[in-house]
Amino acid sequence: MKKYLLFILLPLLLNSCKNNSETKNSETETAVNKFEKIDQLQWLLGTWTNESGEEFSQETWSRENESSFTAFSFTQVGKETVFAETMALEQKGENLFLAVVTVNQNNENPVTFKMVSSENGQFTFENKDHDFPERITYSNPVKDSLHAWIEGTVNGEAKKVDFYFSRKNR
Repeated sequence: MKKYLLFILLPLLLNSCKNNSETKNSETETAVNKFEKIDQLQWLLGTWTNESGEEFSQETWSRENESSFTAFSFTQVGKETVFAETMALEQKGENLFLAVVTVNQNNENPVTFKMVSSENGQFTFENKDHDFPERITYSNPVKDSLHAWIEGTVNGEAKKVDFYFSRKNR
């Protein structure tokens, strides 16, 4: 009788262990894929520069945690800083948001853009309620290069401004 009981309980015990293992694997996969959207932009991390005559621009991205990156960007003409902003890229649930604080604009309050497209290696963030820009796009056309652009309408006319950067040697 004890042998029969062992044959009945052993498969139940093995099946229970198998289900527990599957649950753990499922939880691990969920945790790994939890921040998949922001992970697509890991190539942004690092320092990017553009130098043209007297003008020098730099944008530096850092990982804050598994769901957010931050950046500081500035442009100098000669020795004078003519533009500066901070940015935060954050994944909340299934959405990715880019918050931008530009010095001397919007009372230095963040303007938030939501990612609306991530096709063909171009990541487009949009805020139709903002005056200009309404869209910000980042792309990595070739290794160690960054092409970003801002778009929107100014005085009823479409406007686009391009920014080209190269990865700074580490």
